[in-house]
Parts: sequence; C-alpha cells; structure tokens
Amino acid sequence: MIDIFKARCDEIIRKLEGEDIDGLLLFPGANLYYFTGVNIGLSERLTAAYICVDGDSFMLVPKLEEELRGQRTWISRIEVWNEDEDAIEILSKLIIECKPRFGVIGLCEDAPWGWVNKLQSKLNGIHFLDVSNIVYGMRMLKSEWELNNIKRACEISDKAVETVFQSLSEGVTELELSHICASKMRELGATPQFSTVLFGAKSALPHGYSGVSKLRRGDVVLIDAGCSVNGYFSDITRTVVFGSPSDLQSRVWEIVYKANRYAISKIKPGVTCGEADFFARSIIESEGFGKYFTHRLGHGIGLQVHEPPYLVKGSGLELKPGMVFTVEPGIYLRGEFGVRIEDTVMCTEDGCVSLTGFKRSITP
Repeated sequence: MIDIFKARCDEIIRKLEGEDIDGLLLFPGANLYYFTGVNIGLSERLTAAYICVDGDSFMLVPKLEEELRGQRTWISRIEVWNEDEDAIEILSKLIIECKPRFGVIGLCEDAPWGWVNKLQSKLNGIHFLDVSNIVYGMRMLKSEWELNNIKRACEISDKAVETVFQSLSEGVTELELSHICASKMRELGATPQFSTVLFGAKSALPHGYSGVSKLRRGDVVLIDAGCSVNGYFSDITRTVVFGSPSDLQSRVWEIVYKANRYAISKIKPGVTCGEADFFARSIIESEGFGKYFTHRLGHGIGLQVHEPPYLVKGSGLELKPGMVFTVEPGIYLRGEFGVRIEDTVMCTEDGCVSLTGFKRSITP
C-alpha cells in the first residue's frame, strides 16, 4: 500500500516542477494522508511533511511520536524536534537546506494559518502559493484502490441504515438509533463517522443533531450516515415515515425521489456540476417546492466527506470518469418535516452509478 502513496508523490512532484514550484508543504489532515500514508489529526504539536522537487522529502515530527510516524510512510527521512525546541525554526532550516530553486512552496487551503505565518517570517525570499487546484485535481479522480474502499464503506453504511430501520419502534430515541447505526458500522469493520437520526420537525433541519426526541406514529424519520474504510468515506441519506404517511408527506417524498433518480440518470462525463444541480432542482421547482430545496445538490467524497467537486448552481467544472460525489436533493418544510434522499455515486465512462444501494422507500 505504501507504493500507492509514493506514486502520488511522484506525480505531484512532476506537476509542481512544471509550474516552477519547489515543493509541497503538508500538515495533518486528508492531504497529508493522501501523499504520505500518515493519517493523523491536527494538534498543538507540529507535524509537517515537505515533498521536495529537487531533494529528499522529509517529515518533521515530535520526538515522542518518531517511531509511530516513521512506520506508516514511504518517507525515509524522519526529522524530530524536542519539547524544548522551536519546531517552526527547525522546519524553516530544513526547507532552506533543500535549496529551493524557484523560491515558491506549495500549500493547500487547509494549511494552519498560525504555523504558516510564523514560517513565512523565517523564509526570506521564499513565498507560499496555494496549489489546492493541483492537489484536488488529483484527489477528485479516484484510483481502483480508492474506489474499492469507498464501495466497501457504502456497502457497510447500507447495512447500518437497514439495521436502524429494523429497529424503529414507538418511544425509541434518535440517539439510541444513532448508536445502533454506529455499532453496526463498527461490527462490519468500518470506522463510524456520522449517524444522524432525526424525527418529525427536526427532519427539516439539513444539518440537525440527534437528541432525545422519542419516535411517534406518523413521524418522518431521516437518517444521514457515513463510515470510512482505510480513510475513505461513504454518505447515504434515507427518509421514511413511521406509520401511515400523510398526503403531503407522500407527495414531498415522491418529488424528492424523482429528483434523485432523474439527476442520476442524466449525469455523465462532460456534464458540469452546475448542470447536475439543475437536473434535480428543475424537478423540485416544477412541483412548486423550489424554495424549500435550500442547498447544493451534492459534494465530492473520498478522504473527506465534503471535498471537490461540488455540485452547485453556476459551477462550470465538468464531471469525469472516476469522480465520486453525492446526489442528495431535499425538501425542507420548517416546523413540519423534511425529506432527503442521498446516494454516493460514481461517474463512469458513459453515465454514473450509485454506490449506495439500500432501498428508497417511504416505508421502513
């Protein structure tokens, strides 16, 4: 697996050199993992990797984490700093030792401003350049290994959602069902990432939180769930009615379902993200509910649950084979209920396919 990360670095080095950029500076997060295999979160102790165009790439880590970090990456040069040392000073000297030719270092948009600002003050004659477009250009096109991880995560999230709907009973709470979902993901070998369950009027909150609300007959139940396998995410939303749906609940559900199916049927290579959004939005608007579809159609998914491409009105970015993203139209009637049907889908050579397959039905 280390070869996968090394090949990515070889590719980014070629791209950076072609743009007269000396290297890529990475901090903890998805981009660090993508290029090095080291999957850690940001903390107060500096960890950074420098992918060098002309010299030896290196990783700078706290002394107490030296052995742990070195075991996870293809980078053989692991530099350390002690608790009583200035980590930024050490990092600046290591970069200068690489003798930058162009005086330009690439950064991604998620780089921590505090560290970058301090580092810039020590790198005279060298400036930083946002290369997020290059990095995300690579990350948007998934390899077979990445797709296999996402597909497995989707299979597991499908089964977790099924388990939740099998557990619906009067009086059960949102949090109880959320825990059931996460436990099923863990049981099947994935890392639970989110399992939001919302009842009734709370289902009209696109980014609501599970709580102690108890399920009642006639409630809309919305579950938005995702897990990860080897760092790669899934994302699925299903909406059902516990009991007999009202006429309005049925109508709204059918409109959202139609928008989901129509958009997926129309997406193919060359379609822009803005056009994809329009496919679903036009269905909802034609039924008179346009103002209740309050978010973009979808987002890319991979090492992050939200990453490029973003399927949003006005975007001219063209979809390509190997891109993975969500299609998630919704209608949200505040104070009453909301319906969202979300699938993780993959753009293929001649269309797109859904990687999440759990049934789309208004009944559990």
